[in-house]
Amino acid sequence: MNRLVCDVLIIGSGAAGGVLAATLSESGNKRIILVEKGGHFTHEFFNQNELDMRVLYAEAGQRATADGAIPVRGGECVGGGTTVNVALSFDPIAGVWEGWKRDFGLTGFSFDETARDYGIADLSLAVATREVRRRVNVHAPPDDQVNDNNRLLAGGCASLGITARRFELNMRDCIGCGYCAEGCAYDRKQGTMITFIADALARGVQLIHHCEIAQLLLEERAGRRVAVGARGVVHATTPGSRPNSVASGPLEIRAGLVILCGGAVQSPALLLRSGHPDPHGIIGRGLILHPSLPILGLMDHDIVNYRGISGSIYSDHFYRSHGFYFECLFGHPLYASVVFPGIGADHFDLMLGFSRTAAFGVMLVDSVDKANRVEWDRIHQRAVIHYRLTAPDKERLRFAATKAVEVMFAAGAREVLLPSQEPIGALPTPRFRAPAEASACSELQFQPYMTTVTSAHCQSTVKMAEDPRLGVVNSRSESHDVVNLLICDSSVFPTSCGANPMISIMAMARYQGRRVVAEWSRYGL
Repeated sequence: MNRLVCDVLIIGSGAAGGVLAATLSESGNKRIILVEKGGHFTHEFFNQNELDMRVLYAEAGQRATADGAIPVRGGECVGGGTTVNVALSFDPIAGVWEGWKRDFGLTGFSFDETARDYGIADLSLAVATREVRRRVNVHAPPDDQVNDNNRLLAGGCASLGITARRFELNMRDCIGCGYCAEGCAYDRKQGTMITFIADALARGVQLIHHCEIAQLLLEERAGRRVAVGARGVVHATTPGSRPNSVASGPLEIRAGLVILCGGAVQSPALLLRSGHPDPHGIIGRGLILHPSLPILGLMDHDIVNYRGISGSIYSDHFYRSHGFYFECLFGHPLYASVVFPGIGADHFDLMLGFSRTAAFGVMLVDSVDKANRVEWDRIHQRAVIHYRLTAPDKERLRFAATKAVEVMFAAGAREVLLPSQEPIGALPTPRFRAPAEASACSELQFQPYMTTVTSAHCQSTVKMAEDPRLGVVNSRSESHDVVNLLICDSSVFPTSCGANPMISIMAMARYQGRRVVAEWSRYGL
């Protein structure tokens, strides 16, 4: 077995782990190891082929809920989701974080740039957000980068008096190839791999990829459990990946401080299989997915749908009243073939009209339900995702679908479709030929396998709260039950962060990283 020793072990290299590696390395005097389950694929490998690029995703892009009803996409490569997402950048929402302070007792996370959280100079969520935005070049795209599909959403919203806005994106000089979800072959998307992780590697951080962590190493010391490292296996390097820094085979890493950044599926799974205490039965519980319902519009003419910047327009018009967004995105043909409804000739005809199809999605900010959870299946040795829409969330999604169909007609569609085979009202399936038919969406049941709901924003399975009965970690991201173990990723959000989570995760990681650097002695380092 290969054995390594370091000061800090970071498990996971996505939005959180990449930022933490860079931030902690700024102190310049600690040995840091960053491990990643997936491979280290860079722009030379990204060939814009959907099938080939499945290697960038968890379970080769086939991860889903236990019943197979909801696809749950997530990056599993160096950079994690920031390598395969479409760059949508929402700042942390102050109202959400203030609500967490009220309901879960969180401390710190000030939105005032002059604050000194924990008595540390310039430590605030506002400063952390500003530093993240600057490093990944968050900005709104200009008018000439808004493609036809996005203009249709903007026009449809305007026709109905619905507010539409321009997304901010973490890009630099985007050329508009339209293949963000397959990794940026031109290094224009500013994910953590080419920004924060590149900074960390330049400062001497060791990156170990293809490294599957089997368990955290916990020891009893003076009556308390202490994290002292992790054990796992380094798999053979996948063709196309950068070379690894260690040989393949079993690996044990001893560390003074362990930071888990595996995401809201893998972080609770690792805690559970490592025997992390769970006295209140909350690890993995209360999963948030941001379930999304695609809305398809059949146009009478060809449009530019996936080429250019896929997502540049969204609407938060109904966010405060009903908790959902309209977000303009468009998939490539392989992904579209899964989303498009129908079978046989009907499905084939829809695919033939791919270039005349417009689309956007309803993204629901779902509510916490303890029955929605991640479990570790010890028999099959895999994380299992259980999820069902709650009755109130279904009601909100019905309203959202109704409004979305109306918007698509207002945008000029001759027909509007949902990815569903459910009969609703007088319609045999949700295929609408007039705006008045949109009201039939009130009868949608979102039956598994009948209606396709997608997801890519897993959150809230290792919740943060000052009360150990409500959360697994405190406001410093420290485990309530294990010394020198931090969990810092989307899993610690007590509820939904209220929008696409990337910048919220990165800002939180920057914040916690700067705090740790100022408090090394708290961890005996």
